[in-house]
Amino acid sequence: MDIAPTVPDLHRRIPQHLARRFAQICASMLAEIPAPFGAPGWHFALLRQIRETPDLDRNGHATALGSDATSTGKALEMFEKQGYVLRTPRPGDRRANTYAITPDGEALFHELAGPVRAVASRILSPLTDAEADILLALLTKLVNAHEEHARPGGGRRKPSRPKKPT
Repeated sequence: MDIAPTVPDLHRRIPQHLARRFAQICASMLAEIPAPFGAPGWHFALLRQIRETPDLDRNGHATALGSDATSTGKALEMFEKQGYVLRTPRPGDRRANTYAITPDGEALFHELAGPVRAVASRILSPLTDAEADILLALLTKLVNAHEEHARPGGGRRKPSRPKKPT
């Protein structure tokens, strides 16, 4: 499938620019899925993470998703209030909680899984199956290799504070 290029030649060898554009495209396409719980698309990834690793606490889920603990905690709180997850104190450390998906959460997961897979297919549709596999493998390799830089808020400018008059 040939697509007219929209990325200027001067940006085609700059991975940061391409990655930012690709992230925008992915987020935009994922946002087309109406979330029945009124939450951003990354919350589906959290629901899946809880489903697959119910023994993790808030910080563990945040780390697995590359999200900050505060945003993850708010999402977990929302899921709990809506009956999608059950919070249980961690045995041996009652300050931490683990989260498990409830039957309502499992139903929501299955309701959203098809549309999320459809978006993934649309995102990868310009590629052959072999190209899609290569792209995903290369993206995974890059993320794994640079994980120490994958922190929420990383790369943002520090807030500027006005200088006090002297």
